[in-house]
Amino acid sequence: MWKLQSLRTLIEAAVPDLKANPENLVVLASGGRAVSAMGKSLSFEYAYTIDVTVLDFTGHTDALFVPLIAWLRVHQPELLLNPTTQATGLQFQVELLNTAGADIGIRVPVTERVIVTPDPGHPTRLICDHPAEPQVVGTNRLPEHWQLWLKDQLLAEWDIPTPPEEARFVL
Repeated sequence: MWKLQSLRTLIEAAVPDLKANPENLVVLASGGRAVSAMGKSLSFEYAYTIDVTVLDFTGHTDALFVPLIAWLRVHQPELLLNPTTQATGLQFQVELLNTAGADIGIRVPVTERVIVTPDPGHPTRLICDHPAEPQVVGTNRLPEHWQLWLKDQLLAEWDIPTPPEEARFVL
């Protein structure tokens, strides 16, 4: 489940206080399913929700949500394309702790495809490929490096994590 670590990496990069204080960032998968049809192969799809909890957050919430939406454009674009998932897909809760800090819970439903094929050289060996998300036709290519500014204040800076070049596993 590559997207789980990818999202954590993104948030740590965008909010350096969370990298310095990792105990204030909890990222876990919930409601997970492995969805498969009785097709010709053993290919399937992971479907789960990434639950992100940021404890005692004192920064600007835009520093969390703008990088998250940029990440979704690359790694879960259908969540932004479909009117139904636009309205209900990305959810959050905020608990104010005091005048400066809050606990923030964010829920991100994701899927990850796994293509399982036989190894041509070894008939009893299977190869699992984790392909990148298809590109959305008609959208601009996103920059690799981002900065988020509020007037003249830098709120966040990050790179969008991309899948490993070789996301292939042999069973």
